[in-house]
Amino acid sequence: MRAYFLVLLRRGPAWTPEETPETKAIFDGHMANIVAMGKSGKLVLAGPIDADATDKAAIAGIFVFDVPARADVEALLANDPAVKIGRLVPEILPWYSAAGITYPGKASP
Repeated sequence: MRAYFLVLLRRGPAWTPEETPETKAIFDGHMANIVAMGKSGKLVLAGPIDADATDKAAIAGIFVFDVPARADVEALLANDPAVKIGRLVPEILPWYSAAGITYPGKASP
């Protein structure tokens, strides 16, 4: 077992179910950030949650990071446009799992 950081991404005050050019641009930036974090090897798992569209505080997705400190997670999340504007609000938790979990694009240990 080893330590990771689990991030629950909840819908935030700027979340809306409507798709507009602005929300699409935010989503595209969010996805680009996920790809970049995965390629860096710091993000090892990510994915959406199939939440009720009417639940404005639902968990919308998860991240699992393989970094040494919470501050590293906070720095990575600061680059996410959906987090920056409050569309998603992260809850960062220490989490333990088997050593060596990976994300597509990360080199195997």
